[in-house]
Amino acid sequence: MSDNNSSPGRESGVGVTPSSLSLLGILDKALMACVAVVMFGMMAVTFVDVLGRYFFSAPIPGGFELIQFMLPLAMFGALPVITRAEAHIVISVMTGVLKGKGAWIQRFCVLTGCIVVNMGITYLMWLQGSELAEAQQISGFLEWSYAPPAYLISLLSAVTVIILIFMLILHVFWPSANGVGGKKDAI
Repeated sequence: MSDNNSSPGRESGVGVTPSSLSLLGILDKALMACVAVVMFGMMAVTFVDVLGRYFFSAPIPGGFELIQFMLPLAMFGALPVITRAEAHIVISVMTGVLKGKGAWIQRFCVLTGCIVVNMGITYLMWLQGSELAEAQQISGFLEWSYAPPAYLISLLSAVTVIILIFMLILHVFWPSANGVGGKKDAI
């Protein structure tokens, strides 16, 4: 039962409207495009920095700081997309052991735990951003403020929390619904 207007593997009947699915698809594509640009930037800076360092004895000024700013943005930019698609690396120790209600309880606990952890990250990174802004902390060479990346990480983590809450709602109220690629409760 694939829906031609949505992403491959998307199953209908999860309680999400087609218009919101296309909005989520656009959000996914936008976030992944940003992540791709950041990843390419990291690769290019590293390549040029190493090339300059070893062949011309002239590394990119502030190259390490550029990578330092880009790495968490790449990770947290991909987090909402990976979470929504349930594409995390998973060790499924209990997959064959728990059935029915036990599997439902396990999934409920995992989703709830993920929500709590990501809410903690959201709060702490926002707090960190506020402290960095108040102290006017800047990087050593480029003299860029550390606060904006901390705020952005907090916002991306908040998006992940919202996605996890929707996944928990789907799990509780539509437990038989299949999500992305047959993965239960993916939105």
